[in-house]
Amino acid sequence: MPSHTPPPRENPGAGSHQQQRFVPTYSVVPLSNSDALATPRNVLVALTYGLELMQHGAILVAEAGRPHIANRAALAILQKKDGISLVRSELVADRVSDTRLLHRLLHEAISSPERGEPKESPFTVERKQAHTSLIVRVIPGPGLDCWDEERKTALLRLYDRDLGLVVDERALSSLYGLTRGEASLAAKLVQGKSIEDAAADLFISPHTARTHLKRIFMKTDTHRQPELVVRMLLTVL
Repeated sequence: MPSHTPPPRENPGAGSHQQQRFVPTYSVVPLSNSDALATPRNVLVALTYGLELMQHGAILVAEAGRPHIANRAALAILQKKDGISLVRSELVADRVSDTRLLHRLLHEAISSPERGEPKESPFTVERKQAHTSLIVRVIPGPGLDCWDEERKTALLRLYDRDLGLVVDERALSSLYGLTRGEASLAAKLVQGKSIEDAAADLFISPHTARTHLKRIFMKTDTHRQPELVVRMLLTVL
């Protein structure tokens, strides 16, 4: 599978605590009739280059649900066969329920791109060998009008927190009114740290960390750590 220009940047809107969904407005079309034959190859080169610029795994999925283009980060994740893998040209998760959810979200993103990101995205996929779960996000991809058979796509984003995840703490503070200490703790949790490990990294006691966490829950209108992580991901990734 060969290794799309990245999707438009999400603008969560400062001060908003609502989960942000965006509807893509981009589409790849031939510049002129004379370019029509050359466009598919040119687009493929541009998409491949664009995906490689992403710091996380990125896969462009075509209308039939088949992976079409992937960057090297995504291929590395798939080759581990831990949480999610490629089986007979089909994306499959270790758990049947995760596979069904993934396929449903891909279908929604491809068939109804005007609705934006599916409501159940992002979600986490548990892994047996890794220290953290894999974060999976599905959004509508660009319309490839130059390819007659596969015009609609979805962009599958895979975040392997074991490899490190950069979180903008200032964005968390701005969006949710978190103090610097609360934002630092939230960033550690998003990166897959336990509350104890995050406290150690920040040189604070577990008690202080739990106090911060309670305030973070209040400010982000969340109640559990997994819910908090998903909320953070929608605004900072």
